[in-house]
Amino acid sequence: MSGRIKRSSLRMGALFLLVISATLLVWGCGGGGGSSYDTPTETDNAAVGGAATNVLIEPATLKSWMDAGLVGNETGYGEKVVVLDFRSTGAERIDGACRVEGADLTLTRFEGVADAAPLVATGAMMDAVIQRLGIDENTTIVFTTDGSPYMATRAYWTFRYWGFPKSRLKLLNGGNNAFAAAYPNLMNENVPSPTPSTYSVRNLAGLNDDLRASVGEIIEIIKTLPNSTTNIVFDARGSTYYLGNNATSGLLGGDVVVVDGHPEGGQYLSQGEMFSSGKFKTAAEIEALFAAKGWDASKKATVYCTSGYSATPLFFALDAILDADVQLYDGSWSQLGKYSNNSAAGGELPVNSPWAIDMYLNGDTYTYNKNVYPGPLTIETLNIAAAVEPQPSPFTGDVPTDDSDVVQSQVEAADGAYADGSGTTTIAAPSATATSEVLIDYATLQGWMNSDLVNAASGEKVVILDVTTADAYAAAHIPGAQLWNITGQAITRTEGPAPAVNMVLDGASMDARIQAAGIDANTTVVITSSATATYYPSRAYFLFRYWGFPKERIKVLNGYNAAWPQPELTTEVPTITASTLSVADLSSGAQLDTRVSLAELMDAVRDGRGMAIDFRGDKSAIGSTPGVFSDVAGDYVVFEGTLQGGTSFNYTNFNVDYANGDFRFKSAAEIEAALQALGGTTPSMDGSYSNPIYSYCRTGYIASVGFFVLDGILGVDAMTYDGSWSQWGKMSADASKGGELAAGTVDYSAWATDSTTYMSVINYNADRMKQIEPLNADSSALSLTPATANQVEDADYEYQTTPVSDSGSDSGAPTSGSGDLGGGC
Repeated sequence: MSGRIKRSSLRMGALFLLVISATLLVWGCGGGGGSSYDTPTETDNAAVGGAATNVLIEPATLKSWMDAGLVGNETGYGEKVVVLDFRSTGAERIDGACRVEGADLTLTRFEGVADAAPLVATGAMMDAVIQRLGIDENTTIVFTTDGSPYMATRAYWTFRYWGFPKSRLKLLNGGNNAFAAAYPNLMNENVPSPTPSTYSVRNLAGLNDDLRASVGEIIEIIKTLPNSTTNIVFDARGSTYYLGNNATSGLLGGDVVVVDGHPEGGQYLSQGEMFSSGKFKTAAEIEALFAAKGWDASKKATVYCTSGYSATPLFFALDAILDADVQLYDGSWSQLGKYSNNSAAGGELPVNSPWAIDMYLNGDTYTYNKNVYPGPLTIETLNIAAAVEPQPSPFTGDVPTDDSDVVQSQVEAADGAYADGSGTTTIAAPSATATSEVLIDYATLQGWMNSDLVNAASGEKVVILDVTTADAYAAAHIPGAQLWNITGQAITRTEGPAPAVNMVLDGASMDARIQAAGIDANTTVVITSSATATYYPSRAYFLFRYWGFPKERIKVLNGYNAAWPQPELTTEVPTITASTLSVADLSSGAQLDTRVSLAELMDAVRDGRGMAIDFRGDKSAIGSTPGVFSDVAGDYVVFEGTLQGGTSFNYTNFNVDYANGDFRFKSAAEIEAALQALGGTTPSMDGSYSNPIYSYCRTGYIASVGFFVLDGILGVDAMTYDGSWSQWGKMSADASKGGELAAGTVDYSAWATDSTTYMSVINYNADRMKQIEPLNADSSALSLTPATANQVEDADYEYQTTPVSDSGSDSGAPTSGSGDLGGGC
């Protein structure tokens, strides 16, 4: 029986039970007492721009709540405001704002006949976020972002779907940019640590499933759309996709969907039309935009785009500004565009399948992508326009014996100036924590605990850093360990001609982290992790080495948290006294030799100095390196390949049994033998870096594993290339392949690396034809009909209506965290 039918038939019969259950949840299961979500009083505000509700707020309103002490209010009395900053990437945030990543609120889920992404978060994911942010029944949530406006509106829709009423949800008009322009002194890099709550979506009145359309529901709508007097559908992808003149990206395992265009009777309305100068237009202006497309208040609107993000400003405009009936189809065209029975075009549905949309498309404006748009992979922009003081050339000349001809990169010039070695603070040699190796075992760390060295108030001490997500840390960690959140462990910085992601932290950012952790000159840092990847803790190791911490003061727990007796893990968070240590004060200065910049690696390769290793494994094949900027889905760097004199090695082979979660490192002898089998020159091991190994990957994270093994275990001169292939693979001046270095008013072609000077193998992504993304339909689901299959909402309804006492362990977050993006405040 379908979820839609089941809910409509059961809700009236179960209404009394739900009311009683909700009451019990609030009073008896940590709900905080009182009714679930009363109309707020202290966070009331006037409607903006003639809106029918007061959901949209201006920066001044948020500022007034900050002044009143409502943001992050931990007193336990009265109203509280939580500022939820969704998918921001900049270093600064609104004071007190909590950051939430995309992976925290979206998931690949099965719906219809196959998987789709990024669909709405599950109940367990929602609970993890609202509890981590300290949200309870007295909280007003303000959504913001420093990215595209649809980031904040997507988060708003997610909370609405899960049952949060409009009265408790606000959206900051103009986001972080508008607030920063009005109140620059209230922007900082401080990371709040709210007291977790026990609140759950189960404490809410009910799932607002009428705010979401499943793939089955959208098919039922478009069947009757041309003549419908009750429904209207809006496509927010872009006019070229709507008209079938461009191919929509696949989001699961291929380049493009099967078919593009729009359903007969569907309307196009760009999300950009909702805004003027970065803020929402007035209610009257917005209403006129929708009315011009045939909408009026008697029709229920369904909005979609490519991935369920850029359609959400339309959802917000109708739901929060016009107070109209609207729903989001979050599967959107990246899902719907694969529901085809045209096998010749890549469709996988059986002939006459009720799931096939082919017959409902506008006959003049739909296109099968396999036949018309088999063109090359989408090439990601180099983003030169966003560079801060781009560097025109990598070299001053060509000196083949050393790197004296390299122009120092902007990153290392800034970091070298910040910590130039003129400081008077020396990190003391360890005594009680002296070990012969960087890797330590459980017994060693336990001994330091028994000696009261962990978080000691004075003298020699130990600080344990759990390098993971906030959710995973909250679930369980080693006693005394502090969270070293993977969010914010890397930043975007300009190097050479353009910005690159996941670059090494600058000095101010590193200072903020070590001071918050109470690290001083007498501290031995122990790195561990509850994350399910070795590159997170390895990245922390690289950061400390780069910023002047000697190996003798950095230890890594071999096997990470799994090496600790699991019953002894805890959820208690230690109280830490902040330190005043700055890397600028260290006499060692920044250790720039532990990092190789783009220009330095270019020079080393052309001079034949050292050896570059791709620790992802062999990634020379076309399509190996997806783009890293979030503005385009399904894009790639310009070229793949192998550096001259370079090789590859899979980082998982450093561990005893990576595939099954045994992250203990193999012996130094085993690792050395495996690397020697690669051949190449013998690296230097004397600290001269005259013939080092250059470690790289896609974005500098996996490269950190190579660096840790080489530097920490083998004692080899190693340098991390944090720009990695997401930077190197875009350094092309060949416009026919997507290269951009020769474009614009400044010719940056001296940075081009796609030549035999630097490469032994070059494969251009523009030379590969696009591939239709598989639907991978589940054969058992093909027998269902769109009207009777609603798996996502069925599961969400079951979650929300299950009493907390019966929910078992599914009410929390997965202990492994939420993936690469991570979470955290």
